[in-house]
Amino acid sequence: MKPLVIGLKLETVSIPQYGVKDGSAVLGCEFLLESDTLLVLKWYKDGHEFYRYTPQVKPNTLTFPVDGVYVDTAASDFNKVSLRNITLSTGGTYKCEVSADRPSFRTLSQQGDMFIIEPEISGIHPAVSVGDTITGNCTSYHTKPAASLMFYINEEKAETEYIIEYLPIPEPSGLETSVLGLNFHLEPRHFRNGAMELKCTATIGNGYWVKRMVVAEANINAQPSIPGHNRLLSVWSNISIIE
Repeated sequence: MKPLVIGLKLETVSIPQYGVKDGSAVLGCEFLLESDTLLVLKWYKDGHEFYRYTPQVKPNTLTFPVDGVYVDTAASDFNKVSLRNITLSTGGTYKCEVSADRPSFRTLSQQGDMFIIEPEISGIHPAVSVGDTITGNCTSYHTKPAASLMFYINEEKAETEYIIEYLPIPEPSGLETSVLGLNFHLEPRHFRNGAMELKCTATIGNGYWVKRMVVAEANINAQPSIPGHNRLLSVWSNISIIE
């Protein structure tokens, strides 16, 4: 009877479910070799290899160009890969594949999805006047499930009659895009110091993301007084994740 050979075991592959645009993310791949030796470890995004670790070769690590994937090689090794400068293209299916040398020559893999969330405000002019009609959308792309969206005006939830709700838009990939419309007539009460702040939030489970836009009142001589912002128009993102 041949002795029982215990070899490579893939313990845990950790892929963040949600990534933050312009932020970073760490992909983890924990395995046990036991009686095996490591031949090669590879990472893939949507079926395309972007990172390889080979202990018997110098240099140990190689990276390959894949859209949306920017590897921080100094912070990456055989157990983890650090991604930087996250964009919407960074989202996708990530797979860790580990191959053992003798005696088992086993190859094991595990994968998971990462979504990049950033709500986008569109269709709204940067300078408006009392009496104008504000018409625009907040959109959150490529998620599963669809994000729940909400508009705020000067940090107060937009009135129900201002909101236009749309059904999630299904995509061929199985993901969904969420759109929420905003439509209302501007009144003096909507402006504070010559400016109005619009905010859209996107929520999925415990994840929470924010997009803000400051709109100036066009028919005044002074520029809007927003602490820390002295331009006529400021658009910025403030993204956070609630654990």
